[in-house]
Amino acid sequence: MASLRRIAVGWSVAAALALQGLSAAAQSTAQSVAPVDPRRQAADQLEEMQAFHAGTLGYLYGFPAVDMLQAMHKETHRVAPNQQVLAPVGRFYRFRSLLTPETVGSLRAPNADTLYLSGWFDLRGGPVVIRAPDTGGRYYTLAITDFFNEVQHVGRRTTGTAARDFVLVGPGWSGPLPGGLTPVRVATHEAWVLGRVLVSGADDLPKAAALLDRFETVPLADWQRGLRHEQPPAAPVAAAPWSPLESLDFFAALNRWLRGQPRRPDEAALMAQFDAAGFGPGAEFDLARVGEPTRRGLQRAIEEARTMLRAASRRPLSDVRNGWIFPLALGRFGHDHLMRATVAFGGYANLPEETVYAALTADAQGRPLRGDRAYRLRFAPGARPPVGAFWSLSAYRLSDFSFMPNAAGIYSVGDHKPAFRAAADGTTDIIVSREPPPEAARAAGDNWLPVGEGPYSLVLRLYEPGAAVLDGRYAPPLLEEIAR
Repeated sequence: MASLRRIAVGWSVAAALALQGLSAAAQSTAQSVAPVDPRRQAADQLEEMQAFHAGTLGYLYGFPAVDMLQAMHKETHRVAPNQQVLAPVGRFYRFRSLLTPETVGSLRAPNADTLYLSGWFDLRGGPVVIRAPDTGGRYYTLAITDFFNEVQHVGRRTTGTAARDFVLVGPGWSGPLPGGLTPVRVATHEAWVLGRVLVSGADDLPKAAALLDRFETVPLADWQRGLRHEQPPAAPVAAAPWSPLESLDFFAALNRWLRGQPRRPDEAALMAQFDAAGFGPGAEFDLARVGEPTRRGLQRAIEEARTMLRAASRRPLSDVRNGWIFPLALGRFGHDHLMRATVAFGGYANLPEETVYAALTADAQGRPLRGDRAYRLRFAPGARPPVGAFWSLSAYRLSDFSFMPNAAGIYSVGDHKPAFRAAADGTTDIIVSREPPPEAARAAGDNWLPVGEGPYSLVLRLYEPGAAVLDGRYAPPLLEEIAR
């Protein structure tokens, strides 16, 4: 100890002053930084984890509703100067031409067989009548989707093709309905109606477009006063684009929506979890007042849930027939929130009784489909798809599941096309290739679906599929590569 004291006495005055300065700085820092409270740290960790777990489930639960709210905003407000789809709430936008890669708008994996009409409805103000014309046996359907992504259909398969007045009735309305109306009960205050009217070739397009214009919407209150036709719509309101799906605004939107919907008694426990995380129907989500741990947890939840949706959209399905994937469990999801969100993530679906979309991504040898190869799909005599209406085949880019551009501008082939034919022996061949088959082959019965460059998938659409499609007995043929 004496030697240490002698060394200390031998320090220079400068060194001592420097040490004194460091000591004072250390004391100042210690006074400015509060000691870590392990209890506070544990509480923050718990808050973040609770927000993460409840937020992940909440994102999957609420994805269809918020996605549809975004689409409703986009298509009922002027959000861009060159906007294609625009109609006020409660009115139809009509696609008067068959869709192409340039005109699909926000529709996902559309068909090239029908004209579309699309409308967004808010039923808080009362029921809305949809007037459907007599289509004379022509196929049409109106897919009425609530914001839980549950769908129901009216049209040729379910209600026939005679003129009929349907009335959309929301969950908050009660009372007698006038005679002459077919009620359609909707589980949410908002609804999306997507209609399809068959076109059987270019010469048929004017007739189909004229029928499309005769689908009208009228508020029930006006219908009861004798106003049976659409009145001139108000001009759509301009608004900024709104994209909440990847930010914390998702939970603000979900919270507003949940607070405005009727409570489902079988979801009380789930809603209590959402309430505890601050975005359920019993809470008021204010992003400006959300604590940092909750922010971190909810942002992680968005990333986790979107990773789950991407993985779920790529997982193999069990119903595969000769390489064709049949996704039949659509349109009625119950409490399968992941499946419901996954379907909405890739595009909305019809009930399988209405349409089945069988997808193919590989040929008979298991190789991915490519535009630089040619293929043949051969239906044996009597083995065409069993349908009550019609069927078609289309090609889609894998990158965005839009129509695959091609030089011929043809995006579907099927039995409703006037030029579609079978060979003399009863077989039906479809050639899928960039270049057309030789004229002699086409005259003998080869039907051609042109494709462009790059990888793609095929979708076989079956409208009003037969029982053999729904119960698994029917399988489309393998797709065989052929020499160019």
